[in-house]
Amino acid sequence: MARRRLFSTLKAKLISAVLICFVCVGFPTLIILYSYMNSLVFGQVRRVNLIWAEDAVDEVNRSLSAVVEAVSWSCFNENIKKVMRYSEPLSSSQMLDVFAAQDSLSAYMAGSPAWNDMNKMVVFNDSGVSFTFTKGRYGTLQDVDLIRLRNKYDSIEFETGSYVRLMTDTTLNSPYEDAVVAYGRMDDIDAYIYAEMSMSIFDPLFDNAPVENIYVIRDEDGFCYPGDRPEGLLSGSYAEERFDLDIDGVSFVYYENRLPLSIGSYGLGIFVLLIVVSFVLITVISYLTSRYLTRSTVRLVRHISHLSDSGSYGEVNPMIEEGNDEMAEIGRTVNRMSLSIKDLLERNERLYEEKKENEFSMLQMQVNPHFLYNTLESIHYLAQVQKADGIASMSRGLSHLLKNIAKGNGQKITLADELRLVSEYDEIQQVRYMGMYEIVCDIDESHMDCLIQKFTLQPLVENAIFHGIEPKGEGGTIRIRSEHSGSFLDIFIEDDGIGMDDNTLQHIFDEKAHFKGNMTGVGVRNVNERLRMCYGEECGLRFESEPGKGTTACVRILFEKES
Repeated sequence: MARRRLFSTLKAKLISAVLICFVCVGFPTLIILYSYMNSLVFGQVRRVNLIWAEDAVDEVNRSLSAVVEAVSWSCFNENIKKVMRYSEPLSSSQMLDVFAAQDSLSAYMAGSPAWNDMNKMVVFNDSGVSFTFTKGRYGTLQDVDLIRLRNKYDSIEFETGSYVRLMTDTTLNSPYEDAVVAYGRMDDIDAYIYAEMSMSIFDPLFDNAPVENIYVIRDEDGFCYPGDRPEGLLSGSYAEERFDLDIDGVSFVYYENRLPLSIGSYGLGIFVLLIVVSFVLITVISYLTSRYLTRSTVRLVRHISHLSDSGSYGEVNPMIEEGNDEMAEIGRTVNRMSLSIKDLLERNERLYEEKKENEFSMLQMQVNPHFLYNTLESIHYLAQVQKADGIASMSRGLSHLLKNIAKGNGQKITLADELRLVSEYDEIQQVRYMGMYEIVCDIDESHMDCLIQKFTLQPLVENAIFHGIEPKGEGGTIRIRSEHSGSFLDIFIEDDGIGMDDNTLQHIFDEKAHFKGNMTGVGVRNVNERLRMCYGEECGLRFESEPGKGTTACVRILFEKES
């Protein structure tokens, strides 16, 4: 595209006009105004910044108080104090007490404001007993030794009646970063608490700050976050504002440039004359500019009004694209938008028609399951009369499954109900395979009332039987277990079947890689897409497998319980 001339766009014309006005009239006026108003503006800005700084410091101090409160709570919690009276080695019952104390700390921290910035907490005594609560950082078996090696730990002193000390330090483990550390002591036990917070606890001081050159400093040892202060900030041209934080010797500091520009006074008459001349020139320029813009603006407004009133999206008006200035670019954008809206409306109409067809197909698909499970109920009755227990069990399980299929598979049910569907399916397959495999359920009881998409686990169990255990030619085990990780619930379906090679594993979600023989007609790709549509992109399926050793399918869903 050829280069445009300097004054070929509206932007260049406006900038040129404003610059001419500014050089001729506005610049002297600005100098005079600045010399009179600089000190007033600086004072007002300083007052506004002080209000912001006080609010930000109060918010940080509240977060620090929450840390102190959490550590104090840990120091006086009876469950924690109980296990801190133990010494190594621990008995089985004492280990259970340690787990109970750790659960108490986890439950408390889940509701504490300190949770947001927490890296880790380590509770330990001089007898070798310890446990760790982690969030933003990992924990290691050497954490207690690393804490004891720190100089600040050896030299820490608690004031009378105080059980918690806050200070700045570095993280316990690599990568080493600045951190806020709290040490706590128990009043009647040789036991201690180490709490490590990330520097995100100071985010209120930096987020949306109206000033620059903001630091958290500790003059005693030269600590400065987020970096060293430039030497120029310590000169007389900057004003330092300092606020104490609830950490020993730590302050919040920001710097403001306070050097005013003073050129003297030209008198009230010159000031008024310049203001009047500036006003006249700006008025003339504004009038000429508005005349120039009116023609293209009117055409643009008329076209937009026509599209809005008539709904004739898809129509374009070449006249609003004439020229090379910004108004012409807006006209081209409006025409493109009109075409895009037309395409969007047509696409929505097609989607609506497809949705109606799918709903009709679903109604048709539900007729056969209703007929079949009514017939299976009759078979179950006859099998009981004739004492054919295998047929009765198989028909009852199949009948229950078909009833649930007829109800649709879009809604969520509890994990306990989903496992009952798996159990009913297992009854059918046990008759067929005569005890070739065993399903072991190792689900945490607290997870049973979590919600899950209906018919999520049954297709995966079916795949484990058909493609893992059956080709193996001998008995096998399918294990179902669960893990709670943050806001997610992971459910694992593990089998000790023949496994898969890397090539099969990489293409498991391909269209042509769907497993055949799936009772519900839902392959792993379909299950994965249903989970991602329901819970988001972070959820879904993932597989791990090794030939000859088995396959593990992991279902990740959001951790939500039945209300």
